[in-house]
Amino acid sequence: MTALLLLFTTAIVGLFAGLTQNRSLLQPIALVGSLLALAATFFDPLGWNDRYTSMMQFDIFALSFSGVVILATVLIIGLSGWGFRNLNDTLGDNYGLILFSLCGALCMFSFTNMVMLFLGIEILSIPLYVLAGSRRDNLSGNEAALKYFLMGSFATGILLFGMALVYGSCASFDLAVINEAVSGKAGGTGMLHVGILLIIVGLSFKVSAVPFHFWAPDVYQGSPNLVTTYMATVVKTAGFAAFYRLFSLAFPAAADFWNVPVTVVAALTMTVANFTAIFQTDFKRMMAYSSISHAGYLLLAILAIGTAGSERALLFYTLTYSLATICAFGGYMVIAEKNDDSSFAAFNGLSKKQPFLAAVMAIAMLTLAGIPPTAGFFGKYFLFTAAFAKAPWLIVLAVINSAISIYYYFKVIIAMYFSREENAYEASLPAGVRWVVLAGMLLIALLTIWPGSVHAWM
Repeated sequence: MTALLLLFTTAIVGLFAGLTQNRSLLQPIALVGSLLALAATFFDPLGWNDRYTSMMQFDIFALSFSGVVILATVLIIGLSGWGFRNLNDTLGDNYGLILFSLCGALCMFSFTNMVMLFLGIEILSIPLYVLAGSRRDNLSGNEAALKYFLMGSFATGILLFGMALVYGSCASFDLAVINEAVSGKAGGTGMLHVGILLIIVGLSFKVSAVPFHFWAPDVYQGSPNLVTTYMATVVKTAGFAAFYRLFSLAFPAAADFWNVPVTVVAALTMTVANFTAIFQTDFKRMMAYSSISHAGYLLLAILAIGTAGSERALLFYTLTYSLATICAFGGYMVIAEKNDDSSFAAFNGLSKKQPFLAAVMAIAMLTLAGIPPTAGFFGKYFLFTAAFAKAPWLIVLAVINSAISIYYYFKVIIAMYFSREENAYEASLPAGVRWVVLAGMLLIALLTIWPGSVHAWM
């Protein structure tokens, strides 16, 4: 609760600070507020995190995932000195919208009532519709914002319809009451089953799982680079944590029913996304399909609900994935914008002109691919182990897809280290980007050396 209040206050302060002529204080204000919120998730001298309301509970699950998304946002704000450098009058608005969206993510981690889940999703999503189209003179950005808004609206309608059917079956939006009702009905009724299916569809839209993913590549490609980074990390983590919390607290008794559609969606997501990513020539579009493929792996955590270690596996995976994605986009932002080129050719010869940045990009790609002994390997190992008892054939498919993903991740590494052409720029790396990717690499190294450190949180 303390972190939520701090982020909300910082967002308000940032909006008003953006009205002044001195906008150089906006990034420090956002950074300080986010860091205080991060500290408040682990140190709560006032005891506010232990307070329970009828709709929210900041338990260890909520606090752990709050720490992940706030840390990711701190790093993204660190990149904003470069990513938002061309913004003038709207700079305060952008910082405020990012922090308001983050408040929605925290609501999605702590809800105990489906109404609060809906509010959290909308608080998260509505600022992103604006941020996706924040470059008003950019046609692809306007297209991305419109597609994101329309698809998000449809997904919200489907999700609300599913919640209404669950309410009609259980006569409550409270997760504990729903769990008791579902357990008493020996797995549920027809109305409940349809409601659960619609909720799965609505949440699958939000996390860009196949076949509800078609908006993601265009939105990721058209949005500003920093906004795409936020979508691929914070939004993805929030969606899956909410998915896990809802189905673990409200529908565990109906697992025999919803395991089947979730399994099908997971298999389609990882397979379709990985095979499509192979043919991409644009880095952002490749990362979009990469994000979709990781959604397929993360759905394994939903299937593993009730298995020991599934929560920890989800937490470790989202943290590792977020750090690697932020480092990858941090390097890409500088390279692509300097060269005005978003293809893989923009990385040609980077190791000769920017060896530090090339090393960062290489480690990020290896982590996303899950190559041992990187933290990405441990993330997939924990997740696959947790879900193996529920769907062993799906784990085999996930391993095969992980091997396929190596092909397109290594396109970046090959361009940097083995291309004869040298398209990479020679200018010095911006200080903000340098410190962010260095912090990300240190955290990835810590997770590689001591993967059990995250498990101590939960």
